[in-house]
Amino acid sequence: MDFSGLPRAELTDDGGKPLEAQLCVTAHIAQTVAEALRQNWAVMAAGGLTSAIGSYDYKAEDVADRFKGVVAIRPKGALAAERVAADTPLDQILTHQVAIAADQGLVSAGAGLTFTQVNAALAEAVGPTSRILVDLTSIASAYVGGVVATGGMGPLRLLPSASLEAVCLADGESTRIVEGEALGTVEGMQGWTGMVTAARFRFYDVPASEFGLVLPVQGSDVDTVAGLLAYLHAWTRITLPAPGGRITGEGGDTVLNGIELVSKDSLEAFIAHAEEPARSKAEGLLQSCEYAGADMLACLTGWSELSIDDVLMSLLDPETETIGGVMIDFGVGFSSGAEMETFRAIREGAPDLARTRARVVQPGKLKPWSTSTDINIIMPADSSALVAVLEAYADYRGAIRALGRELAGSIEVELSAYGHLSPMGIDPHHRVTLFAPEGGEAALAAARLAVAANKRTLIHDLLFAAERHGATITGGEKGAPSLVEIARAAGGEGRLAPALKARLRKARAAVMAAPANFSFRAPKELRTED
Repeated sequence: MDFSGLPRAELTDDGGKPLEAQLCVTAHIAQTVAEALRQNWAVMAAGGLTSAIGSYDYKAEDVADRFKGVVAIRPKGALAAERVAADTPLDQILTHQVAIAADQGLVSAGAGLTFTQVNAALAEAVGPTSRILVDLTSIASAYVGGVVATGGMGPLRLLPSASLEAVCLADGESTRIVEGEALGTVEGMQGWTGMVTAARFRFYDVPASEFGLVLPVQGSDVDTVAGLLAYLHAWTRITLPAPGGRITGEGGDTVLNGIELVSKDSLEAFIAHAEEPARSKAEGLLQSCEYAGADMLACLTGWSELSIDDVLMSLLDPETETIGGVMIDFGVGFSSGAEMETFRAIREGAPDLARTRARVVQPGKLKPWSTSTDINIIMPADSSALVAVLEAYADYRGAIRALGRELAGSIEVELSAYGHLSPMGIDPHHRVTLFAPEGGEAALAAARLAVAANKRTLIHDLLFAAERHGATITGGEKGAPSLVEIARAAGGEGRLAPALKARLRKARAAVMAAPANFSFRAPKELRTED
């Protein structure tokens, strides 16, 4: 194969950085990887590019010293998954194929399929309530291989490895099957250790109906928000059965698979660009915020055998007639089908718009600079612990807004808050984007330093809160890159909790053992010994 004759990859990452590589789309990843390595090309997985943060963080001149160039390999997808025999070996599954062993509760999926496609195949072969518990908001666009490589988590706050049995990895002349603890050398490693060709997951049965419930809250009232999360803790605790079995939770017929945050500011920005019917629904939610005197929406999602009205009653505390201290007067419910599609469009519209604004260069302005927080924390059902974490984020919001006032007239500071509030993983992303006029490079650089300093303070505060209150920081949604960022902000790896140190050591060992053709993109902390 003549890789140099392939088209250039006309792709950009989440920060707008272009990919300097040739693009190869193939259903035969293993053979393509082997040939690329034989010709000494550097390799990166292109995937569905739904979350390409930092993926292109390498210099073309550094690559040229060691390799012929970079080839981005994208798994070939399909309109629908192609079913193959249940006993098809994992290393023979092509990128667009799926093998379902219904009696074992297992499904093997090619790297180029989306989880929506895999779940559709499960619905046809097993039943409409069978699915893989990978609940990314981008399940209709993110590829199986890419999700494993990034270690992405959705509202449920489960890593892919929570239901992952095995991965077929192409990292040399032939493929190899990765299982058990060794899955950590692949999950969250961004393709630095090889490229996923297929993955085998356990699938489960979930309650028949999906629902959404939106409650206006005041973000600065951390005691009330903490009380809400502590109260809902039981409904978020999910017990995974044997493969193919029915998931259960402490909430009986109702399971909360996500508690997410959308700020009023983000909702207003979404409304300005949204189309119907999402726009009208979003305007109704904004009105709920205003009636309640709230600046944020807590978005609860879940599965239940109950109707949305009965779900509401099952969550209600009969003594206070509130949900964990939050009044329901201005709450809004959504049920399965088109309503939930609209709800998801609103919930995901805020982060999508924030990421888009961070990429687009406006007339008369420099390229925007943007950064987003990503620190996932598993919390006990303890209001004081939750308060400590929420206060750290409230302080960060206050500091960024104060910076915006200070820089008004020279730099525009935009803050969007959205993301996860589930006690199983609190990670409310706070994206800060800076807009500077042409010629304002010096002011932009100074503003970047100020934001970075506030972000380091936030991470310090979260590390301290976790240590003091028995919470567990597991990293972030971007796998190893999130670990590296946390270590940098903490002042070095030595300041991390033992579990995070161990994860970084394992990541470093995996990167250093991988072919340089893959590991060339990894941060320097993972390519050198301590």
